[in-house]
Amino acid sequence: MIEKQILKLMLNKKFYVQYKGQISRNVFQGSFGALFETIQKAHEKYDADLSVDELYTLHTGVYNPALTRAAKEQFSELVEDIKETTEPSEAIAKDIVNIMSQRDVAQRIAIEATEIFNGKPAEFDIINKIIEDHKKGLPEEKLESVTDDIEDLIKQLNITSKWQFNLMRLKENISGVGPGNLVIVFARPEVGKTAFWVSLVAGPSGFAEQGAKIHAFINEEPAVRTQMRAITCFTGLNKEQISENIGEAYEEWKRIKDNIEMIDTVDWTVQDIDRHCEKYNPDVVVIDQLDKIGITGSYARTDEKLRAIYTSAREIAKRRNCVVIAISQASADAHNRNSISFDMMENSKTGKAAEADLIIGIGSNTTADPTNNARVLNVSKNKITGWHGDPSCIIDRYTSRYSD
Repeated sequence: MIEKQILKLMLNKKFYVQYKGQISRNVFQGSFGALFETIQKAHEKYDADLSVDELYTLHTGVYNPALTRAAKEQFSELVEDIKETTEPSEAIAKDIVNIMSQRDVAQRIAIEATEIFNGKPAEFDIINKIIEDHKKGLPEEKLESVTDDIEDLIKQLNITSKWQFNLMRLKENISGVGPGNLVIVFARPEVGKTAFWVSLVAGPSGFAEQGAKIHAFINEEPAVRTQMRAITCFTGLNKEQISENIGEAYEEWKRIKDNIEMIDTVDWTVQDIDRHCEKYNPDVVVIDQLDKIGITGSYARTDEKLRAIYTSAREIAKRRNCVVIAISQASADAHNRNSISFDMMENSKTGKAAEADLIIGIGSNTTADPTNNARVLNVSKNKITGWHGDPSCIIDRYTSRYSD
């Protein structure tokens, strides 16, 4: 929502000139960043305000004429969203710009720090320059918000990511997740939510192969079916091939089988899951789906109940020192869309997003081809490194594997 509001405000020439020094492409998630670059180019060339329709024409017809039809349709959706977005007041807009500016510097520092964590020689001059450039763009009263102590700054960013992603774009930009993190993965039905987390934990170089102890609480389908997904995902064999080569499949599967527990959780509550985690100490907890888990207590409204469930899930991650991956549905707004954001989660107004450290929405458009296996991973919230993006990937429906 913030990105849409700022892009709409940036169409105004006066607003753009006033705040262009504080906003860069880095703070915009995915395709919104491409639209921001178009706004930059247009304002540098034309001395006039831009309309939303002019933004679309410039982006798809002038600056990016080689875009595919699918890409143009995607940008058409984004532009329509921007057109319908309500502009904030001037005071609120100023605060939003300051927040995005701070997020920008945090993101760039986090990327440098992640590279250091992954073995790159420490180049603190680069981080120092990022901080100094950031200070130049901030009002005087905001300067104290950024520390000059590099070591302390890196500690505060908490970049330690114990369990690393096995998809390259996610690994490069987020690295992974660690104890205390709450991750939300959401998508429309049949898009591949379960396959995504199965691929994440049981796929090649996944969390299980890295040594993580994973306990998955299943209420979306029988746990035995999810277990078979995990076996096909790790071995790379579909069910028919496994039936013909049971011995071979088992020899491969037993490398990680003790690291994965699939648990049927019909009628379970978050309190039941918390007690289970206290007893067994898993490294990674998956709840598929969290919205269908119960909670003790009486709630007058559904939104109050869901807020309490997600707050409890975050508390489990903190209290039990584990990663919690919560699976959730997307609303109808996300149907047949590649680009989706966390405000398209079902019951998104309940405050679910506020509890998460990382939110990944899986976009898919099967309008032209119902068998389309392309997926877009929309990282619309990231408190781990600050990076936002929408990398594309492919799902293999027969093995539940995601690949870059």
